[in-house]
Amino acid sequence: MSGKITILLLSLFMAACAVQPTHESLKSSDLPPLLPVRDFVANTDYNGHYRVSPDGRKLAWKAVAGTREEIFVRSTGQDDARSLGFGAQGYAFVWAQDSRRLLFIKDAGGDENFHLFRVAIDKPGEPPVDITPLANTRVAIQQIIEDDPTHILVIHNGRDKAVFDLYRLNLDSGEMQLVYKNTGQVIRVITDRQGRLRARVRQDDDYRYLELPVPDGTATRWSILSRWRGDDDVQVLKFNRDGDAVYMLSNRGRDKVALVRLDVITGNETVVYAHPEVDVSAVQLDRRTLEPALAYTQPDYPWVEALDPRLHDALQALQKDGPAGVYVSSVDDARQLVTVDVNDDREVDYYLLDRRSGKATLLGRGATHGFADALATMKPVRFKARDGLTLRGYLTLPATAERPLPTVLLVHGGPFYRDIWQYNREAQFLANRGYAVLQVNYRGSSGYGRAFMQAAVGEFAGKMQDDLIDGVNWAVDQGIADPTHIAIMGRSFGGYATLVGLSMTPDTFACGIDIVGPADLASLDENFPAYWQPFMHRWRKYAGDPDNAEDRARMRAQSPLYHADRVVRPVLIIQGANDVRVKQDQSDRMVAALRAVGKDVDYLVIKGEGHRIRHWKNRLTEYRAIEDFLAPCLGGRNSGFDYYQLGSWLF
Repeated sequence: MSGKITILLLSLFMAACAVQPTHESLKSSDLPPLLPVRDFVANTDYNGHYRVSPDGRKLAWKAVAGTREEIFVRSTGQDDARSLGFGAQGYAFVWAQDSRRLLFIKDAGGDENFHLFRVAIDKPGEPPVDITPLANTRVAIQQIIEDDPTHILVIHNGRDKAVFDLYRLNLDSGEMQLVYKNTGQVIRVITDRQGRLRARVRQDDDYRYLELPVPDGTATRWSILSRWRGDDDVQVLKFNRDGDAVYMLSNRGRDKVALVRLDVITGNETVVYAHPEVDVSAVQLDRRTLEPALAYTQPDYPWVEALDPRLHDALQALQKDGPAGVYVSSVDDARQLVTVDVNDDREVDYYLLDRRSGKATLLGRGATHGFADALATMKPVRFKARDGLTLRGYLTLPATAERPLPTVLLVHGGPFYRDIWQYNREAQFLANRGYAVLQVNYRGSSGYGRAFMQAAVGEFAGKMQDDLIDGVNWAVDQGIADPTHIAIMGRSFGGYATLVGLSMTPDTFACGIDIVGPADLASLDENFPAYWQPFMHRWRKYAGDPDNAEDRARMRAQSPLYHADRVVRPVLIIQGANDVRVKQDQSDRMVAALRAVGKDVDYLVIKGEGHRIRHWKNRLTEYRAIEDFLAPCLGGRNSGFDYYQLGSWLF
C-alpha cells in the first residue's frame, strides 16, 4: 500500500510542475507571476456581500472559514465577529425585518428549485431551517414587510409549475396564506413595503397591461392604468409613498430604457433620468420615501447617477483614481448606514458609509487584493460590424506581453445580457495564462437600446455570429491577435456560439470550449422549464418557434448538432449534470455526433451542478480542464496540478 501511495504522490509532484508557454510572443515576454488556479476559484482570503441590518446595529457578510464559505455577523462599531457555522457558498442572503434572522434561497445541486431558509444569528452552529419544504417547487422572496418581524411575502409555483402565486409566509411556523392566485396571464405582482398588493402586470398575445385592483365587495376587479407592446422593455419598480405615482424602467416610445414616472391619476409618463448612449440598467429607490435615489448605467465604464443630491458627495468620495463601479448594497431603516461595493477591473472594496458624519469605513477587500498587481487591465473597445453597426466590448491583455498574442474570444451568455467593465474571473484567469481576451457585446446584447437588440431577430448563427467574427478580424487587424492561435469559449449562449463557430466557420478558430451550451435549438425550446412559458415570446421572436414549420427548419439549420461533420478543430465540452436550462442531453448528443464522425472532443460532466458551477472544488476542476485544454492549442502557460485538487478529493 505504501508503495502505491509513493507512486501516487510522485505522479502528483511531477504533474504539479507548471508548463511554460510555447507561443513565440509569450516566450519572449516578461509575464506577471503565474497565479495558481485556487486563487481564482477557492481563495481563502475571500470576504464580501456585506449587509447592514434594518435596525442598523449589525453587519453580516460572507467569508471563508477553513475550506468553506460561511456567513459571519458582528455588531456595528464593535469587534465581536462570529461565524454562524454552516456552509453558504454561492447563495446570497437578506436580513429579516426583525434584524435577528437571515434569509436565503438555495436549491439542491443546481436544480433551480429554490427553497427559503431561515437562520437565527444568535444561535451559531444551528443549521438553517427550510421553511418552504415544497417538492419540485421554485420559491422567491417577493417582499420584506416593513414593521412586521414575523411575516414576509413569497411567490412560488407549487400549485401550477407554469405560474407563481403570491403568499404571506409566517417565518416562525412556515405557514403560508394565499394572497393572490395567478390567472396564468399575470407575469408579475407589485406589492408595497406594508405587504399590500398594489398592482399586477398581465399579458396577452400583443400587449402587457399594468392593472390596479378595484374592490367591488365580493371579488377584486382590475382596471388598466397603462399598456405597452410585448416587445417593449418595461419593468415596473414601485409605487411612491403616497401611491399617486409608479416608477418604471421603460423604452416605450423611445430607443433607450429610461427611468420614468407614471402618474396614477392622469396616466401621464415623464422621464426622470435617461442616458444618451445606453439603457438605464437599474434604479434604487429611497427606502423610506420610495423616491428615486440612484440610477445605474453601463456605457464603456460603469456610472451611477445620484438622483438624491444628498448622496452625490458621499458616493463621489468613494470613487477611485480611475474608473470604478460604485454600488449601494444595503441601507438600514433609518437611512443612516449604507454598505457600498466599489469595484474596478481587478478587485472589490467594501465600505460602510455613515451618512450622519460622512465617514466611510473600509469593511473588507475582495479575494484578489493580495495579487491585484499581477492581474491585467480591461479596456473598452469599439469597432464596426461588416454591416456598419457599431459594436462595443472589452479587451483584457496580459501585462508586458509581446504582440500578436494567442487570443480567446470569450462570449457572454443570454443572449439578452452583456459584458460590463468589472473584475471578471474568467478573463483574468485567461489573461494570466498569457492570452488576450476579447469580449464582444454582439447585437442582441442588452443595454444598448431597442434597435441594437432587435437587430438580432432571427440572427442566431447569422449576424450575431458575424459580429463575433468581425471582432476577431478587428483584433487581428490591430496586431493584437495571432490569427493562427485564436480560441472561442463561452457559457450558455456563449457555449452555443462556440459550437457554431467551430462548425460553421471551422477555419477561424484553433479550438473551442463550450460550457453548458445548447446544440439543438428546437429541442432546447421544447424542454425549457414550465415556469419560463409566460416569457417565451421574446425568445421565440429571436430564436424561432419550433411549432412553426418554417421556424423549425431555420432552427435546425442554425443548430451545431447538425453540422458536427464540419468541425475540424479540438473542442472541450463542459456540462452541469443537473442543468434544467440546457439539459445534459444537449451536450450528450453533440458529443455523440462529433465522435460518430471521428472528431476530437473532450467531455467533462460535473455532477451536483446545474447551469452555474457553484462549488469551489468543481470550479477548480473546470478551470484546470480549461487551462490543460488551451495550453497545447494556443501555447499559453499552464499551472499544472493544484494541490487544492488533492484536498477536494480527500474532503
